[in-house]
Amino acid sequence: MATCANCDRELQPAWKYCINCGTRTAVPLAGVVPSALSADPENEVRRVNVLAVLALILGCLLSPLAALFGHIAVSQIKITGERGLIPAWIAVVLGYIWLVVLAVLVITFVTTNA
Repeated sequence: MATCANCDRELQPAWKYCINCGTRTAVPLAGVVPSALSADPENEVRRVNVLAVLALILGCLLSPLAALFGHIAVSQIKITGERGLIPAWIAVVLGYIWLVVLAVLVITFVTTNA
């Protein structure tokens, strides 16, 4: 077993820091591959779908176009595996809400001014 250079206590192989004094240990972690050398695609940082963010912004700006862009973003996310599925679905819901509100306002305006 390795010992801490500061307090001479025994260190476990999985510890990055000594639990007694808090000093960083020089003990390499057992079985851990550095992320830069890892070929595992799950450790790879996934990008956020830009169209999902744009759709969410449009949904917050009261635009019915958020539903269209949200649906396109959902299909892109399913193909590419990017992040942003939840914001895309939120944008779809907001877009349909604003579409219904706009339709009600137009119908109300047409019927009252006819």
